Amino acid sequence: MPSLFLNCALFTLRDTPVKQNKYILIFYTWLSKLIQNGGLTKDDFLLISIDERTMEYIKTTPKCLAYLFSQLKCPFAFKIFPAPPTLLDGMRIRYEPHTFTQDAYMYMDIDVLIMKPLKNITDHFESDRVYVCTEGTLRDPNYGADMSATDDPGYTSGIFAITSPLLQQTLFRKVAEFYADRGFYAQDQPFFNRAVYDIKDVVNNSLLTTYTSFNGWGYTPGRTALLNCGGDVGDGSIHHDKIQEVICLIDSGYFS
Repeated sequence: MPSLFLNCALFTLRDTPVKQNKYILIFYTWLSKLIQNGGLTKDDFLLISIDERTMEYIKTTPKCLAYLFSQLKCPFAFKIFPAPPTLLDGMRIRYEPHTFTQDAYMYMDIDVLIMKPLKNITDHFESDRVYVCTEGTLRDPNYGADMSATDDPGYTSGIFAITSPLLQQTLFRKVAEFYADRGFYAQDQPFFNRAVYDIKDVVNNSLLTTYTSFNGWGYTPGRTALLNCGGDVGDGSIHHDKIQEVICLIDSGYFS
């Protein structure tokens, strides 16, 4: 299995009480599925991008987190950021460059449940590629609001992978060039799409799409590795409830 640098983000908005942040419980669920199904080893690495207030909260209110980390088979670390004032500022954490020596870098939102070993995906990686996951088209403003409306694919910013440090820097620099407060419901996602299309010659949009289900659509037993419980941008309560329902369906064998 090619080695993987996996990055996720967990943050609480600056003016929101941390104890009200449902994404903390979502993170625990995401981490448990990574441990159960992800198949990471000592050659891989997990980086948790987190704001300082949330970090302090999970240190002083640990719940099951320490036990979860004791079961993780790969090294891990925290990258601490200032608490973001807005959701758009929080989403920018996705595009912070990280130095990696592994074969591939992957960013994943914590509402993406890992159903199968990640090697099912990474075994197909090629060098010098950006891998993205199709969810709609650029006619949907959630993807194409910062571009011309066409029938070309629209990509989620919640899952992507890069197999070159230089391409990581290039993609993230382009996102930063386009980033602005435009009032988009999907926050950063239209800027991500615009940046991806700027480097489309190195983009693969089929691999992640094949192995990802969006809210159960296209779920294929034995193949689907990632179950994206997306939608309702930034609403932790809705995402938490949706994920708990999905876990119940998984445990009942509904997706078998």
